Amino acid sequence: MFRVLVAATVVFGLQAGQDLPVSRPSGGTRGQAPSGSAQSPRPAQLPPLTAVKLDPREVTLDSPLRLSLSFASPQPIDQVLGLLTVHTSFSVAIDPDAKGSFRGDLKQLTLREALNALLVPLGLDYEVQNTVIRVRRQQPVTRLFELDLLNVQRGLSRTSGDQNGGLSTAVGPDDVMGEVGSGVKALLSDRGTVHVDRSAGLVQVTDLAERLNRVALYLEALQQRSGRQVRLHAEAFEVALRDTQAIDWRGLPVEASALAAALAKQGDVRVLWTPDLTVLNNAPAIIRLASPGAESLTMTIVPQISADGFVRMSISHRWQDEGGGAARVSEADTVMRVMDGNTAVISGLQRPRGTVAQARSELVVVVRPTVVTPAAITAGSR
Repeated sequence: MFRVLVAATVVFGLQAGQDLPVSRPSGGTRGQAPSGSAQSPRPAQLPPLTAVKLDPREVTLDSPLRLSLSFASPQPIDQVLGLLTVHTSFSVAIDPDAKGSFRGDLKQLTLREALNALLVPLGLDYEVQNTVIRVRRQQPVTRLFELDLLNVQRGLSRTSGDQNGGLSTAVGPDDVMGEVGSGVKALLSDRGTVHVDRSAGLVQVTDLAERLNRVALYLEALQQRSGRQVRLHAEAFEVALRDTQAIDWRGLPVEASALAAALAKQGDVRVLWTPDLTVLNNAPAIIRLASPGAESLTMTIVPQISADGFVRMSISHRWQDEGGGAARVSEADTVMRVMDGNTAVISGLQRPRGTVAQARSELVVVVRPTVVTPAAITAGSR
């Protein structure tokens, strides 16, 4: 006979019901004690539980019947399930290794919702065969996840300055596929396994279904963030100043299209380069323009694209002139945060000139990041 513990209350709330007396189970024999023998203490009587007489044929896992369940202390899951189905047409078969306990309140749930709330946190699963609900431990399953990532290791190391003072920036050559494997493994249970096929771009994961859902969310977020791209439009001008020691920026436009014309009023403008390239999120990019024995301009950029439309950039540029047998170097290394589509200007790097009329030249670098929005993927395109 099914046993009901003291702390349990079940309410089937479709219509007014009848009282169902429930007693605490005792270890002795039920019924009246034999004549002349010492009588055992009467088991404590519980308050009656309210239930509803139901037609078992009308009860399904998703029937409109709503169940409420309350346990003040942890109770074995087999007894909880028995109480949950006592007034339905369902029987419960529980595997020997399906163990656990429940304490808490469930209110106004269908039978399916109640089963999910009870079993999933315990690592248990169920299946319905006719009117038998079989409960067992969740079985590991295997899923394959695609990785749209390059199996390469790229890094960057740069140094600005000299022995008197300098700044070093490094982007380590991360093992992308190895990092993915470590990230997935951290989400698995002690029964889970993961294998990363680097050449095929596949991750094979075996674990419980709930853990696989976590892995799916992680990999989706990872690929969304790593797949962000930014288009970097850069322009570098050399301004040979006429009557001033530095560019007067008051009233000058920031947009590159109008900046060169405005700078021409203060000196002779020479366009050094206008690179335009697209870079992945957190991927280093390097641009170099050099003439043997003359001058060279090198720029490295590492962008980080935020979800709020801002682009953080680590920018380093080096302008070196070896004309006349003496090397002259101007360089800078900075980090800036720019709104998508806005323009950043780096200026103030000067070098001496050989004539009095053109006493100084100043380098002006303009960078405009534009976040690339990927085209929508249509059904059947993958």
